[in-house]
Order: sequence, then C-alpha cells, then structure tokens
Amino acid sequence: MAEQAVVVAPPPPPPPPLSYRERLAQFRILEERRHELIEELLDKLEKTEAKLIQTELDLQSEQNVRRTLQAEVVEANERNNALARRPFVLVLIDADAEGFLFQDKYITRRMQGGEALADELLIRLREYLRPLYEDADTLDIVVRVYANLEGMANYLVREGKVRNLGQLRACSTGFCGRISSFDWVDVGIGKEGGSGRKVRENLSFYASNTHLRHIILACSPADLPSALLSTLPLSKTTLIESLPLPSAITGLPLKTTKFLTLFTPPPPPKSPKTRGRNTPQLQLSQQEDPDGGATWLVIRPERSKSQGAALRRRGGGGRDAGSEDEDSSLSISIGPDNTVSVDNGRRRRIMH
Repeated sequence: MAEQAVVVAPPPPPPPPLSYRERLAQFRILEERRHELIEELLDKLEKTEAKLIQTELDLQSEQNVRRTLQAEVVEANERNNALARRPFVLVLIDADAEGFLFQDKYITRRMQGGEALADELLIRLREYLRPLYEDADTLDIVVRVYANLEGMANYLVREGKVRNLGQLRACSTGFCGRISSFDWVDVGIGKEGGSGRKVRENLSFYASNTHLRHIILACSPADLPSALLSTLPLSKTTLIESLPLPSAITGLPLKTTKFLTLFTPPPPPKSPKTRGRNTPQLQLSQQEDPDGGATWLVIRPERSKSQGAALRRRGGGGRDAGSEDEDSSLSISIGPDNTVSVDNGRRRRIMH
C-alpha cells in the first residue's frame, strides 16, 4: 500500500506592513492610556495624602485633649494634696444679731476702719487658736460676715454714727480687700433672718468637710436649732458670747469665748421705774403760730407733780411761784419755714 503524502498548507502571508499613520495612531492610543493611568494614580495619591493630613490632625487633636486631661488630673491631685496639707478654720459672723455690732472705731472710719477691723479680727483669732492647735499660725482662716447693710446703715444713721449707707459700704469694702479669705456679704432686704439663714447654710455645707479644723460662730442662739447642732463637731466648735447664752447651749460640749475689742457690748437691761422719783420727760405738743396761724412743733420738758409742788412751796404758792416754774421751763419750737425758737421763759432767741 502506498503511503499517502501529507499536504502541508503553506503559511499565511505576512500582514502587510502598517503605514506610518497607522503606527502613529497606535502610539496615540497607548499614550492616552498611559495618561489615563497617570491621572488615576495621581488622583488616588491626592486622596491618600488628604486622608493622611486629616489623620495627622485628628491624632494631634487627640494628643492635645489627652495632654489637657492629664494636666487637669495632675492639677486636681496637686490641689487635693494642697487641701490635705492646708486645713482651715471657719468663722461665721451674723452682724445683724443682737450683741454682734462692730465697734464704732471700725464702722465709722470708712475703708480704713474696715481694714483695721480685719487686722484686729485676725490677731484675736490667732490668739484664741494658739492654745488649741500647735499649727495655729499656719492655719487658713476663712471669715464670712453676713449683714443687711441697708438696715444696719439706717440704724447707725439714727444713732448718729454714720451719715449714709456709703460709709458702711466703704467699711465692708476695706474689710474684704484687706485679707483675701475675709468676706463681708450683704444679704440685702429679704426674708427675716437672712443673715442667720446664711450662717445655718454655711454650717450645713462645711460641717462634713474633712479639712475643717475648727468652727467659730458669732450669732444668735436662736439660729442654732438642736437639729443643726447635732450635725456639728461640737468638740471643734466655739461660740462667741455676747449676750448670756441659754442653758441649752452652755450644757453642750462646746467652747465659748468673748472678743471684747471687736463687738459693741450690749446695752444693760432697763431697770423698772421707781415710784415717787419721776425723771423729767420731753413732751411733744402743737401750738398755733399767732402771726400766720401755722402749726408749730413744741418740745417742752415736763415736771412731775411733786417737783411742781416743791417749787410752789419754795415760792410761797403765789403767782410769783407759778412764774418761776414757767421761767425754769424750756421750749424749742420748729416753725414751718425752718426757723428755730428757743424760749426759757425769760429770753427768746430765734435762729434761721
């Protein structure tokens, strides 16, 4: 059997060579793709760089917040440690309470009087605390004086000690500015017992403070109810005594003291009048002005019947005795045009 011959197909003819324009078109397509790739890479790079910058900013912000928190924690620890090393004494004064009005030499000298009051109070407090505590000279002393300045000023004006509210405010300003831990607080005109209420609120707030070494109170015993006293460390409490304290207070295990150089002593109790010995009194009456018919206010001393009878006996009981009685009297008249007439029965003086 004869072998069959394998016919091999001839290879395809090579493609015709590209023209220069076709080759240029191919290069242009490749160049455009290369530019697209570069643009894509650049876009991703810019987005990545923006995210990196934002991440750095966030990281820096977090670092700042963390450092601030760390600084606050360190400061709080230092402050707590400082408080632990600096115990304090609390002094509360109700200047509206009876017996706790500061002496005239302080409240009448404006700002200088307030500064002198602060100095004197600090000296007396240190003197009192030294026998109680070895570190008395290093203790912080916090003083709060509460008063209705307007009401106090009105009283002092009536007593002739100050001319107006400004003088008293100047005194309180000098007191506050002299020592940083001393404050004079104006409670204003509000509820009755405003100063006493402030004292009670401060006691309730500070009583449980672990850094409180001692409490010194100048207030009315009425502002210290038993419910409040039961919450105080009585062994570390001192009452400044002005008026005699009730037995309910003196029977408690607390200390008392007196600051005689600071507060005006209370007036002595009024003694009952003794019969048969009437003291001269001032009589307020009205009379008509004979010239114009206007009303005048007359202040005239008044004698008792026994004094008048004695004068009449010495004068013989006649008309002359009555004249002598009238002559020894004194009347002061204030007219509607602010003229003042002083008449002792024998001579009359008119002042304008």
